[in-house]
Amino acid sequence: MAKTPRTQKSARFNRETLAFFSVWLLAFLVRMVYLGQFRHEPAFDLLVGDAVTYDAWASRIAGGDWLGNSVFYQAPLYPYFLGLLYTFLGREFLAVRLVQIILGAGSCVLLASAGRSFFNRTAAGLAAGVLLALYPTAIFFDSSIQKSVLDLFFVCALLAVLGKLSGHAGSRWWVWAGVILGLLSLTRENALLFLPIILVWPLTAWRAEPWGTRLRWAGLVLLGLAAILLPVGFRNLAVGGEFHLTTAQFGPNFYIGNSRAATGFYEPLRAGRGHAMFERDDATTLAEQATGQKLTPSEVSNYWAAKAYEDIRADISRWLRLVLKKWLLVWNTSEVADSDDQYTYADWSPLLQVLNRILHFGVLCPLAALGICLTWNRRSHVWLLYAMILGYAGSVALFYVFSRYRFPLVPMLILFAAAGLASLRNAVREARWRALRAGAAAAAVAALVCNHAMVAETQIRAGTHINLGNAFITEGRIQDAIAEYEQALQLKPDDPDAPFNLATALLRTGRFKDAIEYYEQALRIHPNDAPAHCNLGVALVKLGQPGQAIGHFEQALRIDPGYAEAHVILGSVLFDQGRAPEAIGHWERALQINPSFAEARYNLANALLRTGRFEEAIRNYEQTLQTRPDYAEAHCNLGIALEQVGRVREAIEHYEQAVRLRPDLAEVQKRLAQLRGRTGASTGE
Repeated sequence: MAKTPRTQKSARFNRETLAFFSVWLLAFLVRMVYLGQFRHEPAFDLLVGDAVTYDAWASRIAGGDWLGNSVFYQAPLYPYFLGLLYTFLGREFLAVRLVQIILGAGSCVLLASAGRSFFNRTAAGLAAGVLLALYPTAIFFDSSIQKSVLDLFFVCALLAVLGKLSGHAGSRWWVWAGVILGLLSLTRENALLFLPIILVWPLTAWRAEPWGTRLRWAGLVLLGLAAILLPVGFRNLAVGGEFHLTTAQFGPNFYIGNSRAATGFYEPLRAGRGHAMFERDDATTLAEQATGQKLTPSEVSNYWAAKAYEDIRADISRWLRLVLKKWLLVWNTSEVADSDDQYTYADWSPLLQVLNRILHFGVLCPLAALGICLTWNRRSHVWLLYAMILGYAGSVALFYVFSRYRFPLVPMLILFAAAGLASLRNAVREARWRALRAGAAAAAVAALVCNHAMVAETQIRAGTHINLGNAFITEGRIQDAIAEYEQALQLKPDDPDAPFNLATALLRTGRFKDAIEYYEQALRIHPNDAPAHCNLGVALVKLGQPGQAIGHFEQALRIDPGYAEAHVILGSVLFDQGRAPEAIGHWERALQINPSFAEARYNLANALLRTGRFEEAIRNYEQTLQTRPDYAEAHCNLGIALEQVGRVREAIEHYEQAVRLRPDLAEVQKRLAQLRGRTGASTGE
C-alpha cells in the first residue's frame, strides 16, 4: 500500500530529526572526550586572561549585584550567563564547562538547520553540523571560560532563523532575527553591522511582495532588536548617567587597532598592563591626564577615537598597509590567541592534536571557496551570507585580530564548505566542469593565501605559557609560574614579557640577583618599559643598592609620568635616605594621579606624623581608612597621631580596631593596655 503524502512527510521529518540528533550527539561526545582528556591537567581550574574579569563579575552578580554601578565597558551577556550558572550550580568550573558543551552541541544542530534551509538540501545541513561538531577551535572554545561559546550559539541561531526566512517569510521569524541579533551584540558588539544587511535583505529579496509588507518585516527586526538593547541602554543611563545600547569601549579599541603604534594585534595602552582588569582604568586615567579633567565614559571613548583618527590622517598610506595586514590576518591559518590557545591545550588532548592538523582554518577557507563556486547558481538565495561574511571580516580588520574575534566567521564559512562537499558528487555526475574548474582554482588560491602562517605557533604558545604563569601567580603557585615563564622564554626569547614576568616571580621568591638579570634582559628587548624599570629598581633596593634603584624609578617616570606606583615606591626610597621633601612630593603626585591610592596616602600620613604635622597626618590617615577600612597599620598610626593632639579616647578606638584586624600587633596591645589603665576606659570588646 502506497504511503500518503502526510505519511511520507512524517517519515522524512522523523529521519531528519534522528539525523539532527545524531549531529548533536556527535558534537556532545567529541567535546566530552576533549574535556575528559583535559580534565586532570593543571590548567583546568585556572582562570586565564578575560576569564578572570568574567569570573569576578559573575561572582558579584551571583552575590546579588545584578545592576552594577557604571556603564558597561565589556560586553555583558557572558558574565550574566556565568553569574546565572553560579547562582544555581555554584562556582564550579566543571559544571560551567558541561553546560557550555551542551550549548555548543546545540550550535551544531542550529547550523545544520541553517544549511538545510539555505541550500535546500538536508545533506548540506548535516555536513555543516558535522564539520562544526569536529572543528577544533569550536571544541576548544566550547570548553573555555570565554564568551566565544555564546558567540557561536547566537551566530548559529541567527543563521538558522535567517535560513527559515529564506524559504518562508513568517512574521514571527523576523522578530526572532532581531532578538537573536540583539543577544549576539551583547557578546560581540561588532555583530551590529549585520543589522543593515538584514534590513536590506527583505527590501530586495522579496520584490514580489508589496513595499508595505517588506517594510513591516524590516520593522519587526528592529522591534526584536530594541526589545533586547533598549533595556541595556536604560540600565546604562540609570547607573552610569549615559545611554549606551551595548558598551562604551569603541574608542580605546579603535585606537589600539589603528594608532601609529598599532601592529594588528592587541597592544595595551600602557606597557605591561595587558590584562582586561586594567583596560578601563588605563583608558580613563590616560585620557583624563591628557585633557586635565574628569571624563564620562563617552568622553573617554571619543578621546581615543579622535587620537586614532589623528594618527590615521597623519599617514594614510601607513594605515592602509596596516588594514591590509589585518585583512590578511583575518583569513590566515594562524589561530592568534589573546589569553590561551588551542595548540598548547592540544598537548593535553590527542583528539585536539589530530583535529588541529586535519580541520584547521587553512582547510576550511579553501573548502568554503569551493562551495561558493559550486553553489553559484543559488547566489540570489544566499547573497545575504556573502554580505555577512565580508561585512564581519571587515569589522574585525577595522580593529585588531584574535582567533576568538574572527571565530563568528567560522559557521558562515562552514555553510559553504558543507554545501560544496554535498554538491561535489552531483557536479561530477552532471559534468559541470566549468564550475568544478572554477571551484578548484578558487580553493587553490585560498589555500595559498591562508596557509602561509603570519604568526608562528611558537609565538602563540609563548603567550599562553605567560598567561598560565600569571594565573599560577594568582593562585600562589610561584614555582609552577616560574616553570611556565621559563618555557615561554625558550619558545620566544625576544618577547620582553617572558623575562619580565619571570623576573617578577623570582623577585617574590627572594632571588634578587636572578630577578635583576631577567629585568635587564627585558629592558634590552624593550628599553622603554616603565614597569620593568620600576621593578628592577625594587630588586636593586632589596639587594641593598638604592642609589642605582633611584635611577631606574626616575627613568620609569620619564617614560610614564602618570605611573602612580613608581611615584609611591620612589617616595619610600627617598624618605629612607632622608630626602623627606622629595618623598612627600612624589606621594602627593601619586595622589593627584589616583586620589584613592591608599598606600600613597598612608605613606604621606606617616611622613607628616614623623615631622610633627599631626593634624595633617590625622586627615590623611582618615582618608586612607575611607578607602581601606581594614588597614590595620593605618588605624594604629592614626591612634598615635590622635594621642599626640590629646584625643586619647579616639586613639583607643583606633588601637582597638587595629588589634581586631591584626591580633599579632603586640606593641599596639601593650600601648592599648597602658592607655586603658591610665584613662579607665573599657575594653570596647
